[in-house]
Amino acid sequence: MSNGNLEQYEFWEELAPGWIASVDHTERVSAPFGDGAMDRLSLRPGLTILDVGCGSGSTTLELARRVGPEGRATGVDIAPAMIAEAVKRAATAQVDNISFLAADAQVEPFEPATFDAIYSRFGVMFFADPKLAFTNLRRALRPGGVLAFACWANVFLNEWMFVPGAAVVSVTGSLPPMPGPGEPGPFSLADRTVLESLLSDAGFNSAEVTSQAETVTFEGSEIDSLLALSRRVGPVREALRTANAETAEQIMTAVRSALLDRSVDGVVKLSSAAFIVSAR
Repeated sequence: MSNGNLEQYEFWEELAPGWIASVDHTERVSAPFGDGAMDRLSLRPGLTILDVGCGSGSTTLELARRVGPEGRATGVDIAPAMIAEAVKRAATAQVDNISFLAADAQVEPFEPATFDAIYSRFGVMFFADPKLAFTNLRRALRPGGVLAFACWANVFLNEWMFVPGAAVVSVTGSLPPMPGPGEPGPFSLADRTVLESLLSDAGFNSAEVTSQAETVTFEGSEIDSLLALSRRVGPVREALRTANAETAEQIMTAVRSALLDRSVDGVVKLSSAAFIVSAR
């Protein structure tokens, strides 16, 4: 495993327990975009599909439902803790046409021309070598197979992350080190031109990239859950990793205040935006 991928393995394995615990709230942020990408696949019974960065398995379960008992969905995630939770969820749901693999999709030697479709909901922005990764995924598709995924658009269009990040700056004076352009991170594919070029270089054709905007809504009584989500991803998490106890408390107080400032009639509303991408 390359150093970049090792970093992602360690990052997501560390993040997994909190991510799993807050799955209902992460679903609220990401589900509308994931549904948009899934609809691009036009799935039908009998297809085989790969779910990249499947996390705790909710999307893989939905994919398995859409392709029916005669089809099959395989979820892959770099974090074994995520896969362990996904296996438990599938067993509880008694879904048989599903399997999971703890592996790095960038380099995993998938059998060539195995899948009718490949899907990802915010799981393809963290590759150390995105061209290598998308080339590897393209090889795993059957001729005419479809790739569809959701990836975050510009951070300034995603207030659910930008507002807490601005609160960090109000305490520390600067953002913590964040991934640069092209480096693994939530906004590594936020440039449409770069994204289209990447897919072309990896051998995909007929790329279609559309923007989708949503509003993330939390009741005021859910502010602690929204705070917990902020702690687990983006600039707040990075700032807390190196902050002392006093600074950490100041950061979380500032984040709470910034979120409450967005409350109208007891409801916190924040923008979110992503690209919905498909290619063959």
